[in-house]
Amino acid sequence: MSIDTEWLDYDVLVVGSGGAGSHAARAASEAGAKVLVLSKDPIGCSDTKISEGIATVRQCSADDDSEQTLSENLRMAGADLPLSKITDAFATDSIDAYDQYRINGLRPPIDAERQTPQALPLPMGGHNRRRSVGHANSGIAFGHASCDAVIANGGIDYLEDNWFIDLVKAPADDNHPAGEVIGGISYDAARGCLVAIRAPSVIIAAGGLSTLYFPKTDTMRGNTGDSYAIAARAGAELVDMEQVQFLPFCLTSPPSYEGLLCGEPVTASFLGVLRDNNGKVILDGVYLRTRAECSAAIMRAVEDGRGSPNGGAWLDMTANKTPPRSGPYFMKFLQTALPSAYRNARQAMGKAAARCDDAWEVRPGAHYHMGGIRVDENGAGVAGSGDGETKSGVSGLYAAGQAMGGLFGANRLGSTSLTEVAVFGSRAGIAAARHAQSTSVSDHLKDLFDSAIHNTGTHFGKPGKTSAAKLRQELQQASWRTIGPLRSADKLAEFAADIERWQTELNDVPIPAYGSWNQSFIDFQELRNMLDTASAVCAAALQRDCSVGGHVRLDGKDVSLFSTPYSTVVHRTAHGAFDSRRTLRTRTPIKRALTYKVQEKHARLKASLLRLMPATLQDKHLEKRYRAIMGASGATAMMPGGTEAATADAGNV
Repeated sequence: MSIDTEWLDYDVLVVGSGGAGSHAARAASEAGAKVLVLSKDPIGCSDTKISEGIATVRQCSADDDSEQTLSENLRMAGADLPLSKITDAFATDSIDAYDQYRINGLRPPIDAERQTPQALPLPMGGHNRRRSVGHANSGIAFGHASCDAVIANGGIDYLEDNWFIDLVKAPADDNHPAGEVIGGISYDAARGCLVAIRAPSVIIAAGGLSTLYFPKTDTMRGNTGDSYAIAARAGAELVDMEQVQFLPFCLTSPPSYEGLLCGEPVTASFLGVLRDNNGKVILDGVYLRTRAECSAAIMRAVEDGRGSPNGGAWLDMTANKTPPRSGPYFMKFLQTALPSAYRNARQAMGKAAARCDDAWEVRPGAHYHMGGIRVDENGAGVAGSGDGETKSGVSGLYAAGQAMGGLFGANRLGSTSLTEVAVFGSRAGIAAARHAQSTSVSDHLKDLFDSAIHNTGTHFGKPGKTSAAKLRQELQQASWRTIGPLRSADKLAEFAADIERWQTELNDVPIPAYGSWNQSFIDFQELRNMLDTASAVCAAALQRDCSVGGHVRLDGKDVSLFSTPYSTVVHRTAHGAFDSRRTLRTRTPIKRALTYKVQEKHARLKASLLRLMPATLQDKHLEKRYRAIMGASGATAMMPGGTEAATADAGNV
């Protein structure tokens, strides 16, 4: 079938309109570029908008929260996989990036004494300082601010209902050994046509891959791995693709709530523990643990046959609620620190669970992807050996948000994503605008677009007998079993063989011969991206034969503090397969790493001693701690907007 094509010319093309894409578009436009934003969802509808609305704001609770402190916290929590130049950029820009949200309409709660955004009362998972700020209306407030960055700008064009298909790239030469971006092709579903966009700079900000694990995910359905598949097909390298972050505390039932977030490690507060189905404690000091540690503990119990009825474990917080003096403080904290997560729990599990009379059945859910396109601190694609600081990747290709790798490594600290999208969206936008101003797309390269348009157009009217929906469901179920929270060489080898079969069957998916809202074509393209992304994750997971962070190998040991850290790098070959290799990272000096571990162990020891205190003494001590962080009255100083969202009386829940 012949399908119409519209031609457009821009300086910067941004793929994705969530937090990262909107900040990238704003920054590029303010730098003087002519910008187009493409989005398959309505502008601003993304993981940012459905998030808990908690952002990392350095120094909001303590003046000693230096750039070095935050950058080091990111690197060591990420097992030294993150690049220092990227974590330094995050730490340096985090305050200004958060202020950009405020310029676009975000209204944070303010600490009356410090006159800074009000931090939550306890550090979120993995943080060594209180620097996480909650907001009224949760992620909706950030979604509106992101949308405003694009729409209110006035100088940014955008197209919704657009599925970006592929980048178009000029051939490699001596100056650009990996080739040079000249634009891309998209499918405009509403108008039923293809769009050829000529642009010397393209920013990929199209989200993550968690739909691979549906329904065991709390993210948007559109996270079909588009960012990684599109970049890889263009020749970009991907880094740390095995590092998928699973939120440990997601709901297991009923089906309409499955996968939704009901808490963070900090939700467990001082006395919460994880138990297996036999009632045995499988993890204590939960509030001090990372998300990865909690997820691994749950799934190891499941693997051993000690899981809860729905394949999870029990989050038992009854000890927090029981003490007469500190119990009401805990309930206030539980109800208000992550209000939408608490509402999920109350609605799904009932009043007894909401009062913490019963333990909560929880299971990990795919959340954030910590790997991604290999970039530098400005979001520009890099390649080569080592940290990739001297060799460029595909010229003109940039990434931000979940699309980019190198910031989090093996573990992402809670609340960092909303800050990250502003930091690196802005950096990528500025860098992309500067690149566009120094280059252009030559008319003689139009033939390269013609080839891409022809290849895409041939799918319309293609016969076949295989259902894309059936293949997608098979892929999702297999992804949870094999590249989910627990992995092994045997499982991964089985998955690799299945992917090869699905890739073949993909060619037998029929697509009707019409242009407007061709759902079969959309399903085909998203499944194509999911398969490429799953291949990359599988290749990286096979390469990393030990357990670290979000990557847990049942047949491999935990990585040692004294071992040399490395990242996995994968690239797509000309035949469509994914090759993997290792690239060494700089290890934190042993003395500093040991200090970090000693501090961590000390905090956990204090938590253990707290649990061993006589009940009356323990209750008084906890009351004192809650009063110190929540205010003497127990009124919610940490609450978004400073207003009560729920009663402190657990009996009134």
